[in-house]
Amino acid sequence: MTAAYKDITVPDQATSASKRTLKRMETAASLSKALHAIGCGVRSWGYSRDLYRHRLSGRHPVQLLASPDDPAPGNATLGSSILGGDLLFASESQSIDARFWINLIDKHPAFFEYGHRFHWLQDLAQVGDQKQAREVAEFLVRLWLEDFGDQWQHRIWDPENLGRRLINWLSHAPLILSSMDLVYRSKVLNSMARQARHLMRTFSDAPSGLGQLYATGALALAGLVLPGGSAWYQKGLKSLEMSVDLFVLPDGGITSRNTSDVIKAMQLLVLIRNAHRDIGKEQPIWIQPALDRMAPFVRAMRHANGQFAHFSGASADGGHGTEAILAASEATGKALESAPHTGYQRLAAANATVIIDAGPPPVDSLSKNAHASTGAFEFSDGLEQIIVNMGKGATYGPIPELADMCRTTAAHSTIVIADRNSTKIDDKGHMGVGVNAVSFERTVNDALLGVTLEHDGYESRFGVKHERQLMLRQDGLKLSGIDTLDGKDRGRLNGAEILIRFHLHPSVGAAASPDGRVTLETSNGKLWIFDAVGGLARIEDSLYLARPDEPRASKQIVVRIHPADGAASTCKWYFERINIS
Repeated sequence: MTAAYKDITVPDQATSASKRTLKRMETAASLSKALHAIGCGVRSWGYSRDLYRHRLSGRHPVQLLASPDDPAPGNATLGSSILGGDLLFASESQSIDARFWINLIDKHPAFFEYGHRFHWLQDLAQVGDQKQAREVAEFLVRLWLEDFGDQWQHRIWDPENLGRRLINWLSHAPLILSSMDLVYRSKVLNSMARQARHLMRTFSDAPSGLGQLYATGALALAGLVLPGGSAWYQKGLKSLEMSVDLFVLPDGGITSRNTSDVIKAMQLLVLIRNAHRDIGKEQPIWIQPALDRMAPFVRAMRHANGQFAHFSGASADGGHGTEAILAASEATGKALESAPHTGYQRLAAANATVIIDAGPPPVDSLSKNAHASTGAFEFSDGLEQIIVNMGKGATYGPIPELADMCRTTAAHSTIVIADRNSTKIDDKGHMGVGVNAVSFERTVNDALLGVTLEHDGYESRFGVKHERQLMLRQDGLKLSGIDTLDGKDRGRLNGAEILIRFHLHPSVGAAASPDGRVTLETSNGKLWIFDAVGGLARIEDSLYLARPDEPRASKQIVVRIHPADGAASTCKWYFERINIS
């Protein structure tokens, strides 16, 4: 095969460039984690004693000072299903009857948490018949209070689950506190206070990252809107600020590297900011700057059609209500070109957008949902996505195996050696050894926008580093790339299979030509040509998951690289749009 690469050049002195190296953070010592786990176990034993029930007693609040609006709208369709007698979660459902909470125990853990976090109140808030919505919400809350309302229970009173539940109760109080039954109202308010007292003692036990934000945020919100909660408010707000400083990076990304987590963090901060406004209290000066950092990062991770790039467990929709959350944040910053602390890079020229993962995986404690995707990219032309990654798979539903499959390097548009992940995924689902350091450099000139990255994910096993150059022509009509495997011990590749995978969006058709090139046709009839030098391309089946539980059939271009004896393994490739007159 032949192809012209006249626009793949080393930038001259007139080219602007920026270079950075990111290293993966070290994980906490095993002994420290073990001691923390033992401490949590001992404390949980104490919480389960009857005596602890009395320690949760205190002043009974008689009303809420405010009920801030949730900035993210719920799903009216799911809300209507609740009115119809069924709580839906992915492919599962649970009948709403007197045994609702008992039967929920047998559901998938994710469904169990969804129920006890009361996230579904968001959907009930969207239905037209709010009278019936209040009746259903009250019915389920009454049942919950009977079994779980005033005494600690494992999982249900876990700090993150408790925190999310309090946030949903407080932000959707009109659904659960509009009853004329004063005894019921008193029980709800008293349970809120008891849960806040427990959270005051346990918020530091919440998992790192988003879990800490929810636990500390719930404590601050409860102290803000429940009378007599000033101690909760002060402790919660101070701890929330510390958590934001720790987990929200200067570029607006979050240490989990998951865009969906950034959106959820924004939702929480908007809620707390607005709660201050509702009660006429001066809002913390650090909240709006944090939102101003996060919004440009979120915008950078989206294609022109609003879909998010599939990296580190983010789904294409990013989470229901993204537009509303961005609007409510009041942050107007434009999409970042480079996120230098999380490593994500964005190239945008004319109608084309390329989003690249140029960073190492998150630290072990935050990696349960992370993907081995370093070096992968997504590419779109206007509203049409062309090159994608498979996405996030659900651990529940008809094909739970997809959750693990989607995390592999092979599920991403990047190079794969011997079908191994660039970063190992251990038996517990955490990211293990592999990518430790990633260097990236941006270049810009009159003809091209470019990113060159290099990672060491395969160095310890195969003696090579992966370097990828991506160059987008300024007219947006051509994306070129060079993938290179090189290192002083490159002989350790020993003939291992080297593949470059380019996963295609389901709306893109693909056909192989006799000369080895691949013709792509988008849903709008636009044609793109793919060609590669240094490898043989073929078309294979793939999957795409815009939502975790909705896999769609798609195709992928797979390029097998020809190993070079004693030299670096290199493949040059390009996608170019062709016009048919």
